Amino acid sequence: MVTTQSTLQGFNARAARVGMTGSVRRAELGTAIVPMGIKYDTATHTNKGYLSPDGLEISFDEEKQEYIPWQEVSAIRSDITKAVKSIKYTLWETDLKNIADHLGVREEDIVFDNNGTASFYEESLPTFPYEQQVLDVVDGDTAMRLTLFNAQITSRGSMVFKKDQIFGLEQTITAFPAGAEYEGVDTTALGKTAHWQFNAAWAKGKEATSSTTDGVKPLVITTGAALGTSKPAVNQKVAVQGGTAPYTFDVSGGALPKGVTIDKEGGTLSGTATEQGDFTFTVKVTDAAGLVASRQFTTTISS
Repeated sequence: MVTTQSTLQGFNARAARVGMTGSVRRAELGTAIVPMGIKYDTATHTNKGYLSPDGLEISFDEEKQEYIPWQEVSAIRSDITKAVKSIKYTLWETDLKNIADHLGVREEDIVFDNNGTASFYEESLPTFPYEQQVLDVVDGDTAMRLTLFNAQITSRGSMVFKKDQIFGLEQTITAFPAGAEYEGVDTTALGKTAHWQFNAAWAKGKEATSSTTDGVKPLVITTGAALGTSKPAVNQKVAVQGGTAPYTFDVSGGALPKGVTIDKEGGTLSGTATEQGDFTFTVKVTDAAGLVASRQFTTTISS
């Protein structure tokens, strides 16, 4: 009887996923896969910046061959004969590089004058480079990473400038098989179009948790901005909450007192200051998924 049946028995609500945030990065063809939990080298993988709230849309253009016997009206077999994977997103961070890419202009064709003004000519037909693109999707503690070995812009949306609408660059990229660039780097990638990774919280759905009702667990620095007065010996930890461990800490603005350093993995300010006075500096923390939080601190070093 339906009335006595345990309707939700066997279901795992924590395995439901929402793409709350993420990023799109570009790298040269042949770049090695970055395992989850390893920080990106920003010189190798460039973040393309803010995306619109539409996030990422992964679609599949497929064709099938059906086999229908002479004496039948229904197929007895169906094979996929074409499968093309495309990803659509809208960039809201419209810096010069992103605009040039959207117009099919090579970076080396951008000209800067003595005043720092940039210009370039747009050809009648665009030229879109092949590059590696890495897509991260984060939902609280869960994260997924999709590496496209050989991607190219294959479709562009209109460039719309309106008072009541943010200017964005709608792009569709298509994934093609990895070529000879991956010889000696990752031979298992040869002929493959993509590599998928899921962190432990995603893979083990029963352990996945969300810290708020909308599933977002933002990365924040919880240590107060005023660190107070310290003697020459300094020992102060910058605490964080949220995001995805491990974290990396850096001083992104201002300067620490001479003799004081920050532990890049633990976030502790330590050392013996060799100068006195008031100091202002900014600490930036980056989590394993590329989320960033920062805070400006002030401290006084006394004798």
